[in-house]
Amino acid sequence: MKNYWRLLNHAGVARVLFSQLLARFPYGMVSIAFVIQIQHSYHSYALAGLVIGAETVGVGISGPVLGRWLSRFGVRRVLLTCALTSAASIIVIAFVHLPPIAVVVLAAVAGLLSPPIQAAARTTYPTLIAEEQHTLLFGLDATLQEIIWIFGPIVATLIASQISPEIATLTLSVILVLGVFWFLSNPEVTRTRFDRPSGKLGRVLKNPVVLASAVMGFLLVGSFAGVEVGIVGVFTHDRAMAGLVISTFSIGSIVGGLIFSQINQTKKSFAVYAAILTVGFALTMVAPTSAVWLSICLIIAGLGVAPFLGMLAAVISFSLSRGETSEAFGWVNTGQMVGYSLAAALTGVMIDVISAPAALLVSVGFAFATFSVAVATIAITPQLPGHNKKVSKQPQPATESSTK
Repeated sequence: MKNYWRLLNHAGVARVLFSQLLARFPYGMVSIAFVIQIQHSYHSYALAGLVIGAETVGVGISGPVLGRWLSRFGVRRVLLTCALTSAASIIVIAFVHLPPIAVVVLAAVAGLLSPPIQAAARTTYPTLIAEEQHTLLFGLDATLQEIIWIFGPIVATLIASQISPEIATLTLSVILVLGVFWFLSNPEVTRTRFDRPSGKLGRVLKNPVVLASAVMGFLLVGSFAGVEVGIVGVFTHDRAMAGLVISTFSIGSIVGGLIFSQINQTKKSFAVYAAILTVGFALTMVAPTSAVWLSICLIIAGLGVAPFLGMLAAVISFSLSRGETSEAFGWVNTGQMVGYSLAAALTGVMIDVISAPAALLVSVGFAFATFSVAVATIAITPQLPGHNKKVSKQPQPATESSTK
């Protein structure tokens, strides 16, 4: 833990880290809030899956573009415009009963204009610390973001069950806007230089590391949809229990992140973490309706999540110039969101057509595919600098404000 305390003592690290955490907190609420809201209003898990899919596809489509716009229009203008528009779209879905197609369209708008907090934060991080500490900071970021997935579902389900589904979606919209304002209040963010990419949109995908990262992100995050949507279906008459069970997945991720992120990563680390995830998901099929058993399995599976995501971000940062990282993070996020949307839609259909427990097989399949790709790309995975040694290279803070 001493490594983490030393990291947080760097000027600006704690403020940037925790403000972006609040700004991203609604992402842990939106999926389950939409499932509860749509099922409550339209009585259809299939429509709920389509709504979640539309929102996440929207995020995926816009991610690379918004990443480039951070340099073109300025981080403040992009984040504020996106946050206010996305929040307004979500509020309309909650309080106005619209035709199903209109709900799907609004969800897509909310996703298209979802503020690119992650790209902004991960482009800022390297300006705060030395190169040898990048992997540790990205690992801590991935670990702390699990707070989102622990408390997000709990907050959403408790508000929806104790007050109303509408208030749950209103709450996540308010948190989104407040979080973006706090994030932008940090001078380290507003003075970071978001360099313009040197090539056209998509050129960065020619880098095999970026392409492999996007594919692994697609499969990894796609595996999450089966357990999130599937468990809501399993415990459809006990929403609070569904939120608690889903949150154990993130508890495992936090434990895994705190342990493994302090260890120097190797070229085989992706495969190791994906194997842990696959085993945990496969074990859910032993007793897919038992809350206790599912919780144990999700804790096991979660051990590989935060270290995998942390290493994914570190690999991108290490392999590219600053002018390419924001777009690259956008493409990786696109892979993750598209993977989740497709898996969510498939899961919703499986619940309606087969059964809720059968939906958990979606997670097993996507996790195994993640492991397969991780093994196949060991040769091109870069060896990251170790952080368990004396720091020799200091950060190079950007001095040009991106808001000018």
